[in-house]
Amino acid sequence: MPRVNPGLTLPWVRRLREQIKLEHGQGWSIREQAGKVKLTRRFTDGSSSSVSLEIHWGPSCGTAVLSAMASLQERMDNQQLGLAEAHALQGGARTPGNDDAVDWPAVAAAFLESRQDRRPTTLVDLHRRVGLALKTLESRPRPQDGRSLMRAYARQNFRRSPPGGQGRKRHLGDVAALLRFAVTRTGAPARWMPLEGEQLEELIGTADAGAGADELTPPVKPQQLAGLLDHLREDGKDEFWLAVALVGLFGLRPAELAALRVVDGHLRVGGHVKRNRRTMKQPKGDRLVLPLDIPGREGEGQRALDLYASGKLKLPYAIRTAIRGGEFKPVGDAFRQLLDRLPCWQLILLEAPGITPYSLRHGYAWRAHKCYERSLSIRDVAALMGHNPATHHRHYGRWVDDAGLIDAVSRVVGAAHTGDSAISN
Repeated sequence: MPRVNPGLTLPWVRRLREQIKLEHGQGWSIREQAGKVKLTRRFTDGSSSSVSLEIHWGPSCGTAVLSAMASLQERMDNQQLGLAEAHALQGGARTPGNDDAVDWPAVAAAFLESRQDRRPTTLVDLHRRVGLALKTLESRPRPQDGRSLMRAYARQNFRRSPPGGQGRKRHLGDVAALLRFAVTRTGAPARWMPLEGEQLEELIGTADAGAGADELTPPVKPQQLAGLLDHLREDGKDEFWLAVALVGLFGLRPAELAALRVVDGHLRVGGHVKRNRRTMKQPKGDRLVLPLDIPGREGEGQRALDLYASGKLKLPYAIRTAIRGGEFKPVGDAFRQLLDRLPCWQLILLEAPGITPYSLRHGYAWRAHKCYERSLSIRDVAALMGHNPATHHRHYGRWVDDAGLIDAVSRVVGAAHTGDSAISN
């Protein structure tokens, strides 16, 4: 083979460079490196970035180079990536022999592997939803982008999921996370980005205000909690009385029974109960919890705390066993199982359908805002319960029943009348 003069630019190279300038503008260049095409992007500040394309350098490489550049440019523009980052993703999710097809089973496996720090129950749900998404991708007509996939997924799986509910939000949230992972982490084409904004809200839908008040769980009211605690005492179930008193009077999540400690006479809860395995590694301070007693039964919360601190009365054996297992969810499960066996609890369920063990915690918020002459502020109650004020208002700001309205207005109007009388006298 005759030697080529290094200073001579071959005609096919000149034509390809002119075509690159025409289609992609200034700043792009190509040259040969180790028999492959080296692509360089030069910026106005004088810096540059280069990558080696898996394309053989030769007269027939023009079409492949222009196609690769178009794909790289699209990824750089859509995802705000540099040349090297876009090239690292290029082809990662593609099916061999088809540059536009995505190897979805491989993408799904990589996505699930990246989520292994989630709680076991979360992972079960995630695996199921990813499996449903893969089935949707194989359905006819096959989705050709992220938008059509999410719409098809909703049609196939939301028959029993009410509009606006958490079920739809969780399903679509996991599908959207899978799609973003596919595009940003494995190189799937940008058209697979998920729905966002108003289009996503349309799929989620709006909850029917008459269908359960947006899944709002009712609270255990003061008289119901008092009856439950009395029933446990009368039946000699002192250990479970302690567990229910701590949850109900201190506003705990049932699983937080696993993270209690007494410091300087006050009860504190570890700040990691609502966290996954990844965030558990990040320290978070304990929170102070204080009792809100049932009116007429003042001091009951303090008595429960004193018994717990002294060790004279322990939590039920089933809950202690779950705590020793080191997982929080089994602690909540054990609490629920013990509660479900109580005849008194079963009567409460008949009186107020929809009540759950969490309703004991919800009752704490109800008492804080509706049970005393002076209600606590949202900020204070949110801090005691371990969430932010926005979350507190979203979950507890809509508890307005007829009895509560009548009571609230009566207190205000009664106080006004009392003031008027004092003035007139």
